[in-house]
Amino acid sequence: MSDDIIQQPQFEPETGSGEIAASEIPQGPAGRRSRAPLIELAEAAGFDLSDPVDEDIKADHARRWTSRTILVATLLLAALNSPSIQTWATTLPPTWGSQTIDDLAVVWTSRLEELGLDQPRTVVHDHYQAVQQLGWRDVFRSLRLRHAPSQKPSGGNSLGHR
Repeated sequence: MSDDIIQQPQFEPETGSGEIAASEIPQGPAGRRSRAPLIELAEAAGFDLSDPVDEDIKADHARRWTSRTILVATLLLAALNSPSIQTWATTLPPTWGSQTIDDLAVVWTSRLEELGLDQPRTVVHDHYQAVQQLGWRDVFRSLRLRHAPSQKPSGGNSLGHR
């Protein structure tokens, strides 16, 4: 019975230079190497991949990406959500600046309506208002209707032919 047991080879650390020979790279299915081809190409071109990227460079890249993302989101919201700017301008104390902002928002809203760019905001706002007016009974009723088994029409076939 001891002949049926598969013996695992013992790992013996090498005392060499620490370099991995190409023949020692694990082979994947169909004899393909399991390392990424870009890493092999970079090593063949002489790039030193052991030196990690400096943390300051990573942090600087992340700050630039975050700043650009916030800027784009702010500009899109300011451009496509002009009724909110109108509402905000009406809450300000009556001054020349607040009146100018309100007038610009009215003109900008009318331009967005002419181009049809107010439709996404209008749809989302209408759905929000409808959900806000729902009571708990309406919510539970819609859940029961949604999860109720479907009723098959009686008599006739499914195409409606007689």
